[in-house]
Amino acid sequence: RFKIVRKLGSGSFGDVHRGIDLTNNETVAIKIETKVLRQSRLKCEYELYKKLESTGEDMRGIPKIIYFGKFQDQNVLVMEQLGYSLEHLFIKQRKRYRDNFSLQTVLLIAIQIIKLLEFIHQNKIIHRDIKPDNFLIGKKSPETIYMIDFGLSSQFKNGRKHIHYSEDKSLTGTLRYASVRNHIGIEQSRRDDLESLGYMLIYFLKGKLPWQGLKGDTREIRRHKIKMTKMTTTVTKLCEDLPTEFYDYICYCKNLEFSETPNYA
Repeated sequence: RFKIVRKLGSGSFGDVHRGIDLTNNETVAIKIETKVLRQSRLKCEYELYKKLESTGEDMRGIPKIIYFGKFQDQNVLVMEQLGYSLEHLFIKQRKRYRDNFSLQTVLLIAIQIIKLLEFIHQNKIIHRDIKPDNFLIGKKSPETIYMIDFGLSSQFKNGRKHIHYSEDKSLTGTLRYASVRNHIGIEQSRRDDLESLGYMLIYFLKGKLPWQGLKGDTREIRRHKIKMTKMTTTVTKLCEDLPTEFYDYICYCKNLEFSETPNYA
């Protein structure tokens, strides 16, 4: 039913290809899990997409899943083809105009993504890898931002019970946007998704975060440098020259309790 056209990129668990659905000639995105894991991340991702779909709520910004199954002993997920990522558009903007995103653009992005986070959080899911590469604009609706890659996501509630607080976790997600608590091993919850989004928005406005571009002889040294810089950079310094709302936002995220429901509005 599906034909692979070309490889688009690789993730931590597999490859993403552009493909064609031969039943209607539409272009699709095909994710193939290449890494053999004890628990398939792609299957988990598929189940989370299905869970969001089953709410019956037509949430703009969650991609449509077309197929999930096995091919040559590998898990395959087929979803609607989307447009460029925010990271791609941001780099293109900087190359072309030598400038970052405008304040208006960043605010429009922020509003859409906060709504998306509210939606997935209401369905007991935390994303755990908020970064510009994981937000794509729609192909048919370029004014809509889509959230992708739920490969590291997890459920923070079992029934009505919130997961337990713990301090022995390894960092999950992307170093640049990870929350401070994520760095120090604290179990992630809704507040961490929101803090990561804050860093992403500041990156779009300033073009660089204070802990970006740090070098280290080993991965561990680099990771430690990023963690220490993130922990010692004050919110005032981080939000310097930005509207005070960004300062308020970061402070709000950092002050949320582990199991507290954020005030998205």
